[in-house]
Amino acid sequence: MTTDWHAECVKKYNALPRKRLAPSGLVPNVWHFDLRYIPLSPPSHMLFVFQKESQFVHQQRLPVGTNAFGISYFPETAKEAALEVCLGLMHSFNTTFNQEMTPGPMMDPYAPWKFTTDDRALAQAVQKQFKSLGVKEDRCKVEFVDMTQEAHERFDGLYKTLVAVLGLPDIVRAALVTPSAIGFSGLPPADPEAWLMNPPGSLHGTPEEVEFQKITGYSQEFMNNEPLPVNSGNGLNRSSNFMDILERIKTVTTSTSLEQVRRRADAGDSQHAIDAALRLKYGLKCTADRVLSRSYLIKAALNEKANAQTRSMAHSMLIFWYTAGREDTVRARFVFAAAYHANEAVRLVSEKATGSNGAPVYCARANALLFAMNTIESLTKDMTVPELLVHSKWVIQASDERKAYMHLERLAAEKKMMKKPNRYRCATFGCGIEADTGKMLSRCSGKCDADKKPYYCSKRCQKEDWKNHKPFCRQGAPCSVIDPATATFGGGGTPQGSIRVPIHHADGTTSLLSTSTMDPEMLKEMGAAMKDTKARVGLSTLKMDLHEVD
Repeated sequence: MTTDWHAECVKKYNALPRKRLAPSGLVPNVWHFDLRYIPLSPPSHMLFVFQKESQFVHQQRLPVGTNAFGISYFPETAKEAALEVCLGLMHSFNTTFNQEMTPGPMMDPYAPWKFTTDDRALAQAVQKQFKSLGVKEDRCKVEFVDMTQEAHERFDGLYKTLVAVLGLPDIVRAALVTPSAIGFSGLPPADPEAWLMNPPGSLHGTPEEVEFQKITGYSQEFMNNEPLPVNSGNGLNRSSNFMDILERIKTVTTSTSLEQVRRRADAGDSQHAIDAALRLKYGLKCTADRVLSRSYLIKAALNEKANAQTRSMAHSMLIFWYTAGREDTVRARFVFAAAYHANEAVRLVSEKATGSNGAPVYCARANALLFAMNTIESLTKDMTVPELLVHSKWVIQASDERKAYMHLERLAAEKKMMKKPNRYRCATFGCGIEADTGKMLSRCSGKCDADKKPYYCSKRCQKEDWKNHKPFCRQGAPCSVIDPATATFGGGGTPQGSIRVPIHHADGTTSLLSTSTMDPEMLKEMGAAMKDTKARVGLSTLKMDLHEVD
């Protein structure tokens, strides 16, 4: 909404008559409000208003008067929530609770005598925002009053009526839980660096080297969110030419400024919206801005004129914005929002895709599938949060298909690798590099027996291991490989071959970093940079705060 509309809304609100009693003269003109997240697709935030004595209830979808999906408005703090809450409250009273949309005689609009809410931070923020907008002083006050239980009972009836109108099956309705009021007080802020591929704290070197590392993060982000078939060896394991993408992005970010990119994105270009989002995410030739980065990803994700591939990528990039950097326990609305984006990332590129046999072809990328395999699965396997099953049908199906395919690929890979385990792992102690095909490693060309020969990821590793291998480089000698670690068997091979390295994170989790284009030394350097960081939320199991189902 424009500032002109804001001013007009305030002008009307300030002109409304205001009395201690409601127009009926029977009940106090005091109104309670709160904010709730509604996960029903398309999800949105809802302003709930009720009058205690009369039990009158009203709901207003936020943002007011916009055709955009409500997911564009996702306040993390009371301060971020305040503007739209104020506009929603004023609009409700200016229109006498949207009375023009209901049959019957019109009642003259009036202003409330007082507002109350059950969140201290929201009360303070809304009161301050009213003053900032120019609302009359006597209409700005918002008191903290704990009416949590009574408000929830009133909203429960309203929500069940809303769900009934949708005509959902009984089994689906049974899984839906009435959303609680959002509690902003005491909610710790997210770590703004946690959702980056390479957090700024891990960047080091000269300014040029740091800038290159940022471009590398941008490039990885781009590659890791391209949706591909989940039941194909050329799917999630397929890597584009990383160095080509790196150079292309480096050229683009050097030749065009963020301001130019943002103008095109604001004009409706979704690809430029993703470009702007990733520049703002990594602070690439600009100041990093987590909130603004999300806003451009939302532009791309919700642009119905954009192609499905671009929209899917934007949804996939958004998943960890909600969950990363919130420690191990996340409020419900953040999990539901992440699940919505994961589901949309799959649905957009899968609902019209079919194979030669007419069966659907599910497409996805790692972000969506990892969130489904870890977070969604962990919260639904014991029916802890069954509602997630309702909101995540596409990504759950894609995850199931991917797991089935990977199981078959893993069995085949293990059978092949167990015959010659040394063939698929660098022999240098502590290197950790593994390969999915033997051609990715080179073997010793000395006189040691063929079945005892060590394999290496690079000449550097072979040189480092020579002191160890030299006494064994003769016929009849035992194998010189002393690294007791075993291969991780992360899945099937790729046509071009790939190498990978396990990363043992500071929080005790392990993930695999894989590539078919980077050389071993670059891969190990990247792995070392990620070693001291926590695994991204979603790569490890995420817990949802069941006591704050907002």
